[in-house]
Amino acid sequence: MKTLAVLLFALSLYLLPNPTHSTFNPIRLPTADDTPVLDTDGDALRAGETYFITSTGRGAASGGVGLAWLDSATKCASNVVISGPLTNGDRIRIRPADPNATVVLLSTFQSFSFSVVTSRLCVNSVYWRIRYDQPSGQYFLSSDEFVSDISGQFKIEFVSGRDVYKITYCPFGGHICYNVGRYYDESAPALRLALDQEFAFSVKFVKASV
Repeated sequence: MKTLAVLLFALSLYLLPNPTHSTFNPIRLPTADDTPVLDTDGDALRAGETYFITSTGRGAASGGVGLAWLDSATKCASNVVISGPLTNGDRIRIRPADPNATVVLLSTFQSFSFSVVTSRLCVNSVYWRIRYDQPSGQYFLSSDEFVSDISGQFKIEFVSGRDVYKITYCPFGGHICYNVGRYYDESAPALRLALDQEFAFSVKFVKASV
C-alpha cells in the first residue's frame, strides 16, 4: 500500500514541470561548485549535525521551521510550519545524499529530518517530503518515513549576504527544481511551507547547541 502511495505521489509531481498541464513554473539551478553552506557563525554546515532553520525576516515575519500536528486524523505530527516570532523552531538534521560528504555543499542533494522527541510509533516519521493537498491545491512540505527519491531531493541555494539561503525541491533528483516558500493555511490556521513558483523562503542556519 505504501509503494502504491509513493507511485501516485511521483505521478502527481510528474505533471509539475510540464507547461501543458500546469502553470507552476520550475527553476533550473546551477550545478554544485564545492561551496559550503555557512551557519550564522560563519562555519560550514556539518553533515549529520542539527541546526535551526530560521526566517531572515523580523518581527511578525520572523520565526523558525518546526514540526506541528495540524490534522487530528493523523497518528504523527507531520506538518512543517513557521513557528511564532522570535522562536527558533525545532532542531533539524541535514544529511547529504553523498554518504562520503563531511560538509553540506550548495546545490547538492540533502535530506532534512526533525530531531525531536516523538512516540515510538512516530520515531521514523520525521523526514521532509512533499505532499499534495487537493483542497488547497498546494504542494506542502510535510514529514514521513525516509524515501530516497522523495526525502533526499532537497537542495540549499545561496540568496544574498553572508549567510542567507533558500531551499528548493527537485523531483526525481533532476535539474528542474521548485522554491520552498510560505503559504498561510486558513483552515489550520498556520503559516506552512509549500512549493512556490515565485517567492522563496529566505533562511539562515543557526547551529543548535548540544
